[in-house]
Amino acid sequence: MNKLKMVLAIFISILPLNELRVLGYRLLGYRIQNARIGFGTIIAADEVWIDAAKIGPFNFFAGPMKIQIHRGTSIGNRNEFICGYWVLREEYKDHHYGRSLELCEDALITSRHYFDLAGSLVIGERSWIAGIDSQFWTHGAGVKERDIKIGGDCYIGSAVRFSPGSSIAENVIVAMGSVVSGQMAESNALIGGVPAKVLKSNYNWKEKDARP
Repeated sequence: MNKLKMVLAIFISILPLNELRVLGYRLLGYRIQNARIGFGTIIAADEVWIDAAKIGPFNFFAGPMKIQIHRGTSIGNRNEFICGYWVLREEYKDHHYGRSLELCEDALITSRHYFDLAGSLVIGERSWIAGIDSQFWTHGAGVKERDIKIGGDCYIGSAVRFSPGSSIAENVIVAMGSVVSGQMAESNALIGGVPAKVLKSNYNWKEKDARP
């Protein structure tokens, strides 16, 4: 059934009109309303709910996972959202992998980012995954804390790495090339470095004079 779903999703992704692609994915059992799904975007997951979001061309959603994309979310092109089927193996049944993605209202993902979804990943309202080539990892050898949480109104620069179990609070900007590990509880901050740490507190990245 997994192979059949993938074949059907590939076929649906190359249908010439958005309306046909949306209809095709609805026939796979996905709940999609008022959404735009770009040409070549393949969606082959267990459960999918998309509400009034815009997904660009040539994105790839694949694996035994649950996807929730809320109203106003925008996704660029050539992003990968992957959950490997290895998580369903008998030897991993007690590992309780979350296998979920939630993009909250008005979130923005640009292009060419990678999201590992063995665990769960939440991107908060109005947060931006900006630039290119950031990676988000929710599993690793010996890792027990897997899930990643990005608070609301955050900005993630290019080539940032999030380790399993990492999180950031509200209104945080993450500098280009940083590696975020662990839970960073401070809101209104600029963080950066390898590993990332708070560089500035009481920092509002949305103000003109606060842009890096």
